[in-house]
Amino acid sequence: MVVMRFLSVRLLGVLALAFAALISPSVAQAEVKALLVASNYDKAQDEQLRLANPIADLRLIRSSLRSTNVRDLTVLEEPTAQDWQEGFDAWLDTLSGDDIGLFYYAGHGFQFDGLNYLLSSDGVSLIPLDALVGQITARARGAVIIIDACRNNPFFNAEPEAALDIIEIDGTTRSLSFIRLEDMSGAGDGLAQLGNLRGLSAVAFFSTEPGNVAEDGDQPGKGSPFAIEFAKQIDRRQSLDEVFRKTAIAVNKRTDERQSPWRQGDLAFDVFISGMRALPIP
Repeated sequence: MVVMRFLSVRLLGVLALAFAALISPSVAQAEVKALLVASNYDKAQDEQLRLANPIADLRLIRSSLRSTNVRDLTVLEEPTAQDWQEGFDAWLDTLSGDDIGLFYYAGHGFQFDGLNYLLSSDGVSLIPLDALVGQITARARGAVIIIDACRNNPFFNAEPEAALDIIEIDGTTRSLSFIRLEDMSGAGDGLAQLGNLRGLSAVAFFSTEPGNVAEDGDQPGKGSPFAIEFAKQIDRRQSLDEVFRKTAIAVNKRTDERQSPWRQGDLAFDVFISGMRALPIP
């Protein structure tokens, strides 16, 4: 019996190594390079823009990622439009066809005419999310997009003549150069589905479903419900699919079903941010 058990353990170990050899090439050679961006809008002239937790959200995610296999972390806190352009372009230049580009954003986000926009920290410029995702997928082997940006639209009472400039991201073309706040005020809450997720090149995880509003959190500086739960899951030895599913369940429970994180798109391979779970030995 002792010999049989010893052989069983040896066999299981060999099988585990063989299993890892079969599946790891699709992920082991792919380095995760992360760009984390967040704004509380403390410097924005319009006080309605100010949020309590995006910077705290970013720092929660950064702390969790630092405890994983992610070694390449770029952080932009309270970026202006120029900071966005320079920071994103510099990070994009680090991506290669062997990398996974992980982009995380916390702050204001809006939809207009079916496209999504993120708001710079000064509150006067918009970053086109759909174009940003397209740039990442064009450079990296795969893109992981995490968006906690579906807060309430603060422009319902905007002055009709005011407008937000749309900035270019790494040479992308724009169908619009600005959006009037009068038009933005009727855009509704939440974000729209991304229109350019084709094939298996990118997966996006939103803090709530399209058209719904994500909560900023009850306690300033403590993090949003989404960031708290996502940070708990991202540094565990499990696949990204498991991270998404468990985060969604936890956020839905924490918010009494008011908020349900939602994913769009997929990748052709498994991603293990913190490494694969060790196989149990009997």
